[in-house]
Amino acid sequence: MTDAQRWIRLEEELHLVDMKTRRPVRRAADVLAALGDTGEPGQEGHVRAEQHGALLAVEAGTHTGLGRLGDALGRNRARLAEVAGGLRTGVIAAGSLASPGVAFEPAPQHPHPAPGRESQTRASAGFRVVVQTADADEAQYAARRVAAVVPVLLALSASSPYWADGSDSGYASTRYFEAQWSPAHLPAYAADTAAEALALEDQVVATGVVAGREAISVDVRPSRDGAGIELVACDSCSTIDTLVVVAALFRAAVDRVLAARGAGHDTGSGRWDGPSDAVLAAAFWRAARSGLEGDLVDVATGRPRPATEVLTGLVDDHAEHLRSGGEMELVLDLLDGVRSSGTSATRQRAAHRRRGRRSDVIAVLMAETVGRIRPRETADDPGMRSMLGAYSPLGEAVTEEVHDEAISENGVPRPEYVDVLKAVSDLGPEALRERKEQVDERLGALGVTLKVYGRDEPQVFPLDAVPRIVPADQWARITTGIEQRARAMEMFLRDIYGAGEITRAGVVPAEALQRAPGFRPTGRSVPEGVLHAPVCGVDLVSTAPGEWIVLEDNLRMPGGLAMAVALRDRITEGYPEFGARSEVHDPRDALGMLSDTLRAAAPEGVDDPAIAVVIAEDERGSFDLNQVSAAIGGVLVTPDQLRCEGNRVWRTEGSGSEPVDLLFVRMDEEMLLSSTGADGTVLRRGLLSAMAQGGVAVVNAPGNGAADDKAVYALVPKIIDFYLGEKPLIGQVDTLLCADPEQLQQVLDRLGELVVKPIDGYGGSDITVGPECSPRELDERREELRRHGDRFVAQEVQPLSTLPTFDGRELQRRHVDMRAFVMLRAGASGEILASAPPVALTRVAPAGTMVVNASSGGGGKDTWIHRA
Repeated sequence: MTDAQRWIRLEEELHLVDMKTRRPVRRAADVLAALGDTGEPGQEGHVRAEQHGALLAVEAGTHTGLGRLGDALGRNRARLAEVAGGLRTGVIAAGSLASPGVAFEPAPQHPHPAPGRESQTRASAGFRVVVQTADADEAQYAARRVAAVVPVLLALSASSPYWADGSDSGYASTRYFEAQWSPAHLPAYAADTAAEALALEDQVVATGVVAGREAISVDVRPSRDGAGIELVACDSCSTIDTLVVVAALFRAAVDRVLAARGAGHDTGSGRWDGPSDAVLAAAFWRAARSGLEGDLVDVATGRPRPATEVLTGLVDDHAEHLRSGGEMELVLDLLDGVRSSGTSATRQRAAHRRRGRRSDVIAVLMAETVGRIRPRETADDPGMRSMLGAYSPLGEAVTEEVHDEAISENGVPRPEYVDVLKAVSDLGPEALRERKEQVDERLGALGVTLKVYGRDEPQVFPLDAVPRIVPADQWARITTGIEQRARAMEMFLRDIYGAGEITRAGVVPAEALQRAPGFRPTGRSVPEGVLHAPVCGVDLVSTAPGEWIVLEDNLRMPGGLAMAVALRDRITEGYPEFGARSEVHDPRDALGMLSDTLRAAAPEGVDDPAIAVVIAEDERGSFDLNQVSAAIGGVLVTPDQLRCEGNRVWRTEGSGSEPVDLLFVRMDEEMLLSSTGADGTVLRRGLLSAMAQGGVAVVNAPGNGAADDKAVYALVPKIIDFYLGEKPLIGQVDTLLCADPEQLQQVLDRLGELVVKPIDGYGGSDITVGPECSPRELDERREELRRHGDRFVAQEVQPLSTLPTFDGRELQRRHVDMRAFVMLRAGASGEILASAPPVALTRVAPAGTMVVNASSGGGGKDTWIHRA
């Protein structure tokens, strides 16, 4: 920077939005009143209302240094965000917003919207850069010539891709596109002096299409005070880096034009040697259409050219003048970040693709405007920045509470994810697509498939390349909590099918148990002292960095252990670049623990039990069940292969029979008990009798559905306290019981905000997530609750964490949960011993929802649990 540098003055317009509805609001007067001191015109921090109170215009002051300019912009935004936040109002820098809310007839000085879209009038915001010149004549001379570089600056700033109704316009800047429809809009006057420009303005006013000079919109012109040349073509930008880059390049362009004039390069012949009006108009249209994500028009040749090449050429052409101020490195660094993260229009579309919600676009813009997320800071590595460029919203951008496990709020990969994300970015989209095809082919050959709603044939299980990583300290806290929980729930099952102390104490009301579909007399067939649930599943979600809660329990037939092993094998095989995993637990250890747990659950006196894994007929091809059966030394059977005789269970083998000491049940309890066995007899009576007499162990036991009932879930903290005298070591979701009239009314009043679940539902079936439901879906659920409220519970929408997931083009956020396991066995003194194997199955929600259900189009991830 030198003392001779021209000063820069910048003013930007900011939208006001309601923080709850995420819609534009006219609250400028309220914000100004709360500010109190709105500053002096021309000084840093001066604020005024614009466009009927829908916008605030704030001045950054006059600066020669780019760093100081950026600092001033940051201070302004922080101050306004803080004051507006007290009014439940957010501030956003963008050309326009993809949300209805503020509609008005435009004032005379504002361009009318495009024909056919008059009803969609909304506030549009830009920013104004003024660069110092000697006088208005010098400014007009420069304006006519600098106009040739303005399309590139418009492309950099493009941030209005949506019409007011939320539909995608196909443009990067609808603000500029709509401005072009005004008969009083032009890039610059074809004049070399201020007097000539004023004469042209008079001609426009004389046509009668505008009320006065103030209604004429010119992209580059002398400033009103005559002190400089001003640029007004650009959309407001959510990232300060973009504003600073545009200002720097605009100043350099002015320097270059005036330096050439001073050196005598202007012959004074009056012959125009710049781009024609037609080429310049095409260049502006293309910039508004594509931003930086396509070709731009090279005004020197009049031909299309990749945007990155045009931008690079612009910087090279002005390098001398950028270096003269000593800020070339700063400009290059800022520009690298801007190019890596793409335009705001691109980031907005990426946010909209995730869930199809306009509110997510608003959230991204709000977070970027106040610097809560900075797309350019995704990593120091340019390749990683490129791969993660469309990953925002980060941190708090989707909602105020959702966090991302891999990327911190300021866009930087968390330490445990740096190596993996670097490997992913080094591979790039094309290689990732090829690898995924290979992995999918291998999974299909192995039979790792699942049934998907609406598809006749099983589909290959969708495995994402980016693993989930659970640090050792987090896993230690998780296991302590779920082991405590599993012990308490085992004691609960023994009690409700035995002495019933907890119901007599009123901790779990008898009527609550009677309403539970899973509370069945079959649970009383388990002999005293025998475990009801040796194998427990626990579904968890991460709600904040390092924080986990239990979403639901599964004590009936939790599965997924063999799947976790298969996913690890495929990631190791398909993505060797992810490195050694010596510090990560091997999921195969869990299969060994399962085998030991089942053998410990065998009937008394049986040291080497014969194990049969009983499944439904249509599950014979299940990869998970076949692998589990092989790992535990069991045999897959269907109910029609079993028969009961003399308090024993037998399986048919050809013309003979083999005894079964332990039946590992992987099918619905009622389906098993009502099935006809190999001898033509219904299995119910014989199997329950053999259990009660100790002739066979059944894992998990019938009647366990009472413990993972959603209504009983609400009482688990009390259950832990009752049996263990301890506070829960891991949290869970506050739950409303719709069987209670008062709680039901709360649910009906807030149905659009809550998750409603059937008390005996499996894995996301028949769940309604209020914010994701249509009015019709909410009405149907409301009527169902009024008729059968006792069948449902309701919970607050939980901020399920997200993880990077490759969608075939880029990394996108997807919500995830995690299935962990606990194995139980009896101790030497009859105590219950619990151990959580170091394995977990991460499940990924489909785009646009938080319901994690693979059958609805979700998928999974390999889960790396770090060793302590």
